[in-house]
Amino acid sequence: MPSLEQQNADYIRSVAESDVDWFRANLSDDFLCTLGDGGTIGKEAFIERIGMGPGVDGISFEVVAIREYGDFALVHGITHYQLDGAPGSRAYTDAWSRQGDSWVALSAQLTPVSR
Repeated sequence: MPSLEQQNADYIRSVAESDVDWFRANLSDDFLCTLGDGGTIGKEAFIERIGMGPGVDGISFEVVAIREYGDFALVHGITHYQLDGAPGSRAYTDAWSRQGDSWVALSAQLTPVSR
C-alpha cells in the first residue's frame, strides 16, 4: 500500500501533470473539494478542472503534518507555484480513508496564503 507521504506526493504530481486517471482511481466517489473562494466541487467537477491543466507553473509542496487516526488521516501542506510570473502559495488539508490496501482521498480544503 502506498504511504500517505507517497499518496500526497502523487496527488501534487497529478495536479501538475493533469493526470486525471490518478484522480479517478484515488478519490472517493463522494469526494468534495472546498476551493479558496469558499465554493465546493465534487469529484467529477474536480477531475474536469484537473484535465484543463494547472494554470500555474513550477508547482512544489511541503508537508506540514500527517496525522493518522486508524483508518482515517489528515494531511496538511502548502503548495508553492508561479502565476503569471508572481509567486503564490496555497495551504491544503486533505482527508484520507484507508480502504482495503490503499488510501483514498475523501476531501480537500484549499486556502490561499497571503505573503
